[in-house]
Amino acid sequence: MRAIAILSSLCFLSFCCSAQKSQMYLDSINPIIKYDSHGDSIRKYFSSTYFNYEYSARKDKRITLNAFYSNKLAVNYRQAAKKIPKLKEYDISGSKSYIYPMDGYPGKYAIPIFDSSGIIVTANGINPDNVNEYQFRVLEDKQKVILPWTKPRLFCKAYLMTNIADPNKADEQSAYLGQFKATYGKALTIQVRKLSMPDSINAEVTAYWVKWQPRVVGTFTFSQLPDFLKVFKKQWTSQFELGKAVDWNEDEALKLKKDFNYNENNLIFYLDDIIKSKNIIEYKLVNGNDSTGWQVNDFDFNLVWLKNLQPDKYQLKIRYSVQRNNVYTYGFNVKAAWYQTVLAKVALSLLGLLACGFLLLLWRSRKQAGKLKEQNILKQLVQTELRSLRSQFNPHFVFNALSSIQGLVTKNDSQNASKYLLEFSHLMRDSLNASDREFVSIYTEIKILENYLALEKLRFGFSYQITVDEGIDASALEIPALFLQPLVENAIKHGIAVLQDKGQLTIQFEKLNHDMVVSVCDNGKGFNPDAGSKGFGLQLTRERIVLLNQTLIGQQIALLIERKHNITMLTVHFKNWLI
Repeated sequence: MRAIAILSSLCFLSFCCSAQKSQMYLDSINPIIKYDSHGDSIRKYFSSTYFNYEYSARKDKRITLNAFYSNKLAVNYRQAAKKIPKLKEYDISGSKSYIYPMDGYPGKYAIPIFDSSGIIVTANGINPDNVNEYQFRVLEDKQKVILPWTKPRLFCKAYLMTNIADPNKADEQSAYLGQFKATYGKALTIQVRKLSMPDSINAEVTAYWVKWQPRVVGTFTFSQLPDFLKVFKKQWTSQFELGKAVDWNEDEALKLKKDFNYNENNLIFYLDDIIKSKNIIEYKLVNGNDSTGWQVNDFDFNLVWLKNLQPDKYQLKIRYSVQRNNVYTYGFNVKAAWYQTVLAKVALSLLGLLACGFLLLLWRSRKQAGKLKEQNILKQLVQTELRSLRSQFNPHFVFNALSSIQGLVTKNDSQNASKYLLEFSHLMRDSLNASDREFVSIYTEIKILENYLALEKLRFGFSYQITVDEGIDASALEIPALFLQPLVENAIKHGIAVLQDKGQLTIQFEKLNHDMVVSVCDNGKGFNPDAGSKGFGLQLTRERIVLLNQTLIGQQIALLIERKHNITMLTVHFKNWLI
């Protein structure tokens, strides 16, 4: 028993130690770095710092390291070493950084990392032609070697324009060294050397993972909005315009206040950090035993705005979503006015009742107008849903399906008749369920299509195949409900119905970068989609696409019909559907 306990303890310690190890991703390029051809996505998600950048045209230029790290949370870039003294312990001796990026740390000391995305490092001047001349390694806390000297294996498009590998030619590719992560309190140093000078470090960059929490540096009321705007403008003004490195939390307008009057119940709490996503700040307001619960901030800036506070004592708790264990607390008090007493509230309530009659009449009038408008909208929605359902299963199709089933019964083929009657009932049930929803999973849509195709195959005897790309999660990804059935019906009706058992129909779901492409192909004689027809499934599908494109944010749907090599293809392009 004692041996088992010792063994369990050792296993637990081994697990804890492994959980604390630094992580290195060296075998694949981060998608944002890999697919960004203009730098727009890189600037959207990352800040960057350049190490050893030199303007001179000397032939023995040292390698320039590019470091990319999340820009959602940062301290004042020019004051990082002052606010986080630990960074100075990783002074990069001999490094040069003459370019001061607008949204990045200068690069003289370690780069502070606040979240789990870590740091990505590329090396300008190393390309596939000269990669055999260089190696890189990774140190933890500048002491422990966690990656020995290694030759770079991956390459990406150069983000920074340099002429290092060849002074007469711009470096079009950079060596992608990897994406690196560590636990808080640890530092990783990435060093590059030239094999011809093995005892000399050509370039290096250090990242330090910092435990961090918000800090309120100033409070503002509505009457102090000019002061607030002054500080806010200074924070977001370029350091080059100011002419010096300015720390905005030292502005004289920034003052901390704990007690506020009754008319100062709309408060702005200003934080000493750079925020580029409102999802970073989470806060909750505690009033005695009551709490609002943690909620995401309303603004993409370093401020929390509390509105319409009732007189009482409060505690504002703030944390960053990337480090939820580090919570900052700021206590304050809002004093009560005379009319906020119980007696004043009763008097005001009686006064309010006198105005209820007039307000009630006004309210009823507006409510009636609103109901009429709502009923009109509801009527239009119901009509659209009915037209959609009718286009999916028109009486002609239902009649033919039942006739086919009746033919089997007449032939005493009760087994197939029962089978396809069951398929028909499943199809009708699934379709009616799906028609009540705006979107359904691809799995559900395929299930409806298979039921439908089984019935149509009973009539015409054609063959069909449905395939889904491995990169598409059919159970999780959703598309508009009953969207593909009208397209499949057109392919059968205008294409392969006359071919009987020689007809072939394929439905493919393919992944194309961030898009999904669905194609419906048949070997029929083709059809004119603009010609008049009793069915209007294709026309309604186009109308649905127009309406959906007006409501979708960042996504679009496009329909294309073409005929190539005796194959009719209806292609639906779901743009940005896999982001």
